[in-house]
Amino acid sequence: MMKRFLTVLAPVMISVALSACSGFAPVYGTNAAGGMSSASFQFAEPTNRMEQIIVNRLKVAFPGPASVNDPILKVSAGQGGQQNSMSTAFAIARLSNLEVTGSVTITQGETVLFQTTRVTGTAFQSGKLTVNEQESAKGTQELAAASTADSLRAAILAGYRPGQMVPVR
Repeated sequence: MMKRFLTVLAPVMISVALSACSGFAPVYGTNAAGGMSSASFQFAEPTNRMEQIIVNRLKVAFPGPASVNDPILKVSAGQGGQQNSMSTAFAIARLSNLEVTGSVTITQGETVLFQTTRVTGTAFQSGKLTVNEQESAKGTQELAAASTADSLRAAILAGYRPGQMVPVR
């Protein structure tokens, strides 16, 4: 009976001990990893829909109230891609590739504190009715922009530290 009890208890105790050593920390909120909970940015105005999606997601990730002394976070985003056909047998069901490239630049005055670029590639099925194709393209573009925003957020969390004044090379 005691052996059975210890067989069950041992893995529980080991997992509790190992969980105290883990490097997991929340990304959002007041206990965010790396001191990023204190990061606040002035967000530059977006110029297109993809930039708006990225900025909105980054505002959720970095919700701190911004002051005039905080660095400016500027997002640049664009779309590319080419139409590739899965088959030439039918005029429908063409695969249309879509690529969203997003860049973040964090500046303090004239000094660039942090800069990164991420790309998300995806595809949608084209060759449908015009309205359906337009909506497929729009939905795919917005999902790719959201994915790019999440990748940019992770890059900012990994590479930028609030108050860092060493320019990025």
